[in-house]
Amino acid sequence: MVGETLKNLLEPVGIEVRLEVSVVSAPPKVDLILIKRDGDVWTEKQRLFLADGLRDLEVDHILVELKVTENLNKKTLTWISMYDALYLETAKLERNQLLSVIMSSITPKREYLERYAFQPVGLSGVYDTKPLWGGVIRLILLNELADEAHNAPLKCFASHQEERKKAFKTIKQTELFRLSVSFGRIIVGLWRLLMKGSLNSPEMEGITPEYVVQLGKDWLDLLVDTTPDEELFALPKFEHHLVQRIKDGRQEEAATILLKQIRRKFGNLPEWVSTKVGIADVELIETWSDNFVFANSIEDVFA
Repeated sequence: MVGETLKNLLEPVGIEVRLEVSVVSAPPKVDLILIKRDGDVWTEKQRLFLADGLRDLEVDHILVELKVTENLNKKTLTWISMYDALYLETAKLERNQLLSVIMSSITPKREYLERYAFQPVGLSGVYDTKPLWGGVIRLILLNELADEAHNAPLKCFASHQEERKKAFKTIKQTELFRLSVSFGRIIVGLWRLLMKGSLNSPEMEGITPEYVVQLGKDWLDLLVDTTPDEELFALPKFEHHLVQRIKDGRQEEAATILLKQIRRKFGNLPEWVSTKVGIADVELIETWSDNFVFANSIEDVFA
């Protein structure tokens, strides 16, 4: 779910997010997230969408190991160090092109940070350590990240419910959910799921990203289908804007399909056709689509 959230957040601004990462030349793959830029530098727009602990990095590849329901221990550092070394060799990277990150929902005791020499880097919730075998391992504690819009998508997975509440509230207030319909759906699905209980509760077992997206989609579709337009404006700002976004997405999809059908049957379209379809609501487009089946001319479609 963390990976899907990051994909929907970051890929529209040109940041590649992979949920399965080959750290050796042959299987197996491990459960990591790879965040990778396509260009030579991170753009200012891309940095706006990255959380603290990620946005300040200059490396090309960021390898993230997630700890959502487990506490950090010595083995955590051992495994991330191994993944780091293997991926560095497999991807044929220089040391300055890769940094590996542990992202933890649960905040460890201070003794853990001291034992493994994690030092704060000046950003709340972000720490670095330099293992004896070289390189740097970064630690991001989701409960401690600042309550900022660019941190909110990841703070949705914090172990403290109060931190999750603040994250969803920030997403509402800043209208971050309006980035895309798909991101809006996954955020609503997470909101419905994660505000009911803890991340390590039994009901969370077997939850998939597809389930979360469908949960959000079902809720939004129900809201769209059962709420008259005049009542939408009485909804809280978050729900109203997101529902309108879903409606706009449905209209755009329906209009695209109808115009494609008309163009295939009748050839080049007059400008008035594209304009007419572009401003029509979904119900009217559906009526024209029915007309299209038996239409002998473009005019018959809109009769």
